[in-house]
Amino acid sequence: MKRIAELRKEKHLNQVGLGLKLNVSQKMISAYENGTHQPSVDTLIQMSNIFGVSVDYIIENTDIRVPAEKFSKDGLTSKEIELLDIFKELDAEKQQMALGILFTLKHYKN
Repeated sequence: MKRIAELRKEKHLNQVGLGLKLNVSQKMISAYENGTHQPSVDTLIQMSNIFGVSVDYIIENTDIRVPAEKFSKDGLTSKEIELLDIFKELDAEKQQMALGILFTLKHYKN
């Protein structure tokens, strides 16, 4: 599961550090990351809490990091969440371009 390694690095954790948080060995973290061993559901839930993403994101079932239900209380739709997720992946220059495009669309008259 390549996302485990990506998320671990985003949090500036090495395999030992993540293993300590999950109460598993560094070798087990390595096995999760290279796909030779699958984490249990409980371990996936712990990772979800540590990384602040959904289990579906960790197991690569979705590209949306946080489930829509978490944001629905704040009035965001799943499309809005998807848009924000994509926006966050862009560098600063592309974010500025995206804002320009959205501003143009907002004021576009048919």
